[in-house]
Amino acid sequence: MFPKLKRQGGLAGDEANLVERYFAMQGERPSRLGDVGVEALDPFLRTLLFTDGTVTRTLGVQLLAPVVVEPISQVPTVTTGEVAACLEAPAEEEAIRRQVSIGVGEPAIPVLWAESFMVADRLPPGFLGLLDAAPDGIGQSLQRFSLESSRELCWFGLDRAPSWSPGAGRPTLQRLYRIVSGGRPAILIAEHFEVEERRGTYHLAGLLAHSSRRQLESLR
Repeated sequence: MFPKLKRQGGLAGDEANLVERYFAMQGERPSRLGDVGVEALDPFLRTLLFTDGTVTRTLGVQLLAPVVVEPISQVPTVTTGEVAACLEAPAEEEAIRRQVSIGVGEPAIPVLWAESFMVADRLPPGFLGLLDAAPDGIGQSLQRFSLESSRELCWFGLDRAPSWSPGAGRPTLQRLYRIVSGGRPAILIAEHFEVEERRGTYHLAGLLAHSSRRQLESLR
C-alpha cells in the first residue's frame, strides 16, 4: 500500500483533510507539477478529481452527451522509474502502454488524455483483447470481467498535456491513480484534464466548449 500522505503546509484544514484522506502520495508527486488547491476547482472538476469510479460514466451523466474514447496507441513496453515503483514491479517488467483521448458530444470535444500502464500477467486472460472492443475503455472492461479491484488515488497537480496527445502543451490538471487486483497493482493511469482558468477558478475546458456549442445550437 502507499505510504500515508504527509500533511501539506499552507492548506486550509478541510482541504488538507480531503487531500490527505484520498490522495496517498500527494507529498511525493513530481516537482514539475504546479500547486492548486481543491477550492480553486469548480465543483464538477473537483468531482472528477476525487472520483474513484469510471470517468466516462461521470462525464456522460453530467453532460448528457455521448462520451467517446479514441485509442491513440497501445504497445508493449517495460516498466521503469516511477511507473515500476507505483506498480510495485521490478525494473524492466513487461507491460502494455495505452494512450487514449476522451471527448464528449458529436463531433467529440476533447476533455482529457489518459496514459495507462498495464501488467498483463496481473489481469485476467483476454482482458486486453476485450479492452480493444470496449467503447468506454478500461473501466467498462473491468466491469465486463466483474474483476474485483480497487482504485487508489496517488497525486494531482497542474501540468501540460503530454507530447503524444493532440492537445500537447495545453494547461491540464493531472492526476495519477492505480487499480489494484488480487492485492497487487495491475494498472497505473495518468489522466490529464484540459483546464481553463477564469477569475481564479479552474474549469474543465471541454465542458465550457460543450456548453457553448449547445447554446449556439439552441439559437439556430
